Amino acid sequence: MEYPRLIEQGAHNYIQEALKICHGNRVQIYSYALNIGVFILFLAITGVTLYYCYKRKLTPYEKRQKMLKDQDYVLSKIRYHQAEKANLSSAFMERLTGSEKRDQMNQFR
Repeated sequence: MEYPRLIEQGAHNYIQEALKICHGNRVQIYSYALNIGVFILFLAITGVTLYYCYKRKLTPYEKRQKMLKDQDYVLSKIRYHQAEKANLSSAFMERLTGSEKRDQMNQFR
């Protein structure tokens, strides 16, 4: 059993082709919009990254201050270790001289 057709075959083909063209145009527009959106997002991320790197960069004055602070820290550690070494050597010498003095005092008795 054949159902009645409400439109002619030529009109049906014309509407179908027109819809295919509209679909192709819509896909192309969505593609352009997506590509432009991704490009803008890429530019935004790159711009924010570059701006952050620029703002984080130290000025020459800040670099100098940081270098001086680092030098002070290293020198304080060197002085501390030198003092510890001097204390150890003086304590060792005192033990040696102290035992020698006891030996000398024992000899005089």
